[in-house]
Amino acid sequence: PLMPAPLVQPIPQPPWQGLPKSPAGLKNFYDAQTLASFSLSQLDALWALSHGRCPLLSKAVRCVQHGGIRQRAASSQVNWQKLAISYLWEEAALAQRQSRAMMRHVWKNYEDRAFGMDELRPISGKGVDSWGGVGQTLVDSLDTLWLMGFEDEFSRATNWVEKKLDFDKDLNVNFFETSIRHLGGLISAFVLSGQAGLLAKAQDLGERLAHAFKNAGEDGGKASSWFSRLGTWLKHYVSLGGGNSGSISGEVAGAQLPWSDVNLRNGVVQNMAGFVSLAEVYVPLEWKALALLTSNCSYAHHQEEVLRLVNDAAGLENKGLAANLMWPNGSAYGVSDNRISLGSRGDSFYEYLLKDLVFIHASSTSPLTQKLWHVFLAHLPQLIVEVDANVTSKPGRLPNQSFYHQRRRSAQLLSSEPWVTTRLPNSQASLSGHSARRRKTFGDSRRGGWFENFNDVRGKWAFMKEVTYQQTVPKMDHLVCFLPGVLALDLFRKEYRTITPTRLSKDQREQLLLAHKLTQTCVHMYFRTQSDMAPEITRFSGHGLVHDLGSMHNILRPETIESVYILWRTTKLQIYRNWGQRLLAAFSRLKTPYGFASLQNVDEPSSLQDEMPSFFVAETMKYFYLLFSPDSALPLDKFVLSTEAHLMPRLDAWAAEARQSGCFPQPSADDAESSPPRESAGASAASQLEQPHEKK
Repeated sequence: PLMPAPLVQPIPQPPWQGLPKSPAGLKNFYDAQTLASFSLSQLDALWALSHGRCPLLSKAVRCVQHGGIRQRAASSQVNWQKLAISYLWEEAALAQRQSRAMMRHVWKNYEDRAFGMDELRPISGKGVDSWGGVGQTLVDSLDTLWLMGFEDEFSRATNWVEKKLDFDKDLNVNFFETSIRHLGGLISAFVLSGQAGLLAKAQDLGERLAHAFKNAGEDGGKASSWFSRLGTWLKHYVSLGGGNSGSISGEVAGAQLPWSDVNLRNGVVQNMAGFVSLAEVYVPLEWKALALLTSNCSYAHHQEEVLRLVNDAAGLENKGLAANLMWPNGSAYGVSDNRISLGSRGDSFYEYLLKDLVFIHASSTSPLTQKLWHVFLAHLPQLIVEVDANVTSKPGRLPNQSFYHQRRRSAQLLSSEPWVTTRLPNSQASLSGHSARRRKTFGDSRRGGWFENFNDVRGKWAFMKEVTYQQTVPKMDHLVCFLPGVLALDLFRKEYRTITPTRLSKDQREQLLLAHKLTQTCVHMYFRTQSDMAPEITRFSGHGLVHDLGSMHNILRPETIESVYILWRTTKLQIYRNWGQRLLAAFSRLKTPYGFASLQNVDEPSSLQDEMPSFFVAETMKYFYLLFSPDSALPLDKFVLSTEAHLMPRLDAWAAEARQSGCFPQPSADDAESSPPRESAGASAASQLEQPHEKK
């Protein structure tokens, strides 16, 4: 009963025959929650198709004018359900065009006002070097430009990189952020284009960042020993599992995690906060890809050493989870607020356990990674909280008569047994986040005609909690929303084709269901606010989602749309594209004359903030584009998307480079034969991608 119908009985592809030829037939085609996720305009279109008419403004069906009414041409009298699928694909194509238009708007203003600078302010239109003048937005956006078919813009950007980007700066940079944004961006752009100058820049940056792997030295050792006992004790209580805590200093004597900050010119390293974050120490995709392309195996070796160190210090092979804050030697940092969390300071470590497995595929380079990923999955339920919010639901009041009739009309489109509820979302503050008086704007034109709310969800909700050594913390960072996508990718990577639930084992079906339920929670973090945008942090109670009043801002993060995209690629269930269209509409409403602005408060849609982080262009816009594109736009059996959504080459697709580098064990003969032939780095990678027909 907790599993949406499509996950139990997948949508037939085809046949179309045998379905009732009326809108009520959709109830046999989609589950109730998917139906609730359609917009009113989509319901109008489905009603028109079922009655022999044409959807308004649609070109998916041949139509003729008859008696003042646009009707389907005689040649189009086929099953209306098949035409409905054509209409929905047309909707997806329009959403893809909208995402390209949003990218074009951002990039035109960036080129005009801030070209080569770190960021563009979307309200004032000013360019700023907020990261030290290393072209952050430009480098971070290169593969997005390529994927979307902005060839001239890509050429101008790479020309700037090769001629003007200089990393010889007396500048302290964060090792993790610079690795995922700049190093990953340069590698991805090289893989796609084959321009040697991009790889040269990546190698230059890699040599400078590699200073972060220097030994701890005397200072780090003193700090670690000073808190060794407290670290051991905290590790025992924070690590959520059995096993011997042991002596941390003894387990990792002489070892050192990468420093958090490094000077690009002189290589001086430091830990700015006095500790290192779990999420920022392990960056395997970017560094192993650099080793693959340059044959410098030390880049890959560093990452393997980091993983072994974290495993030895935190006992990951037994416990699956580790504290977010660590001393340089890997022991738990001795503060009471240290915690286990899949959100801030913890997220990317677990994400990269799975994505490193996708990267190596047929290679046997990292058996430890595989073991740690499976142990993580086994211990993940310890952080899951399930809440049946509908138990406490009460009917909400109707704000106005016109809205009531609008809802009734949407119900009448289908049958005498309307699936569309005529009630509003619960007005209870703990569920909706604001009072019934403030809910008057729910469902109005700002939201684009979408009405799905928590009342349309059946079964229990799933949340991810945080745990300190003292207490459980009932909150979810938006960053946690990477998790459902990774869970789905873990299943998808087995065959790289749409999953058929009947072919999954019981554990795999439960994993897919968990991915769906967590994605559902993440999208409703958006749907429950006045702007349809999610806050940075959302808390939860026995009644469901509640506001964290100190974290109501939104900075255009990509994690939710990333998971929506991966769930779509994994299952091809329409609900994920429906959710994506609503999210795209919400992001598009943040448009300013020069870009797209962040929000200071998601319940105040006019509280725009003059900030547009580079990951909005590198990740958020890329995932929107891919969600509404054909699968050929990005073959996931050839590439793996990094935590910054940069395209990293998989070893089995780059077998020649893997052999030449000498950094990775050779796959078996069968695996080698299955690897596609390649002519050259850039040409082969580009040939795997489908380019949009429209260039501008």
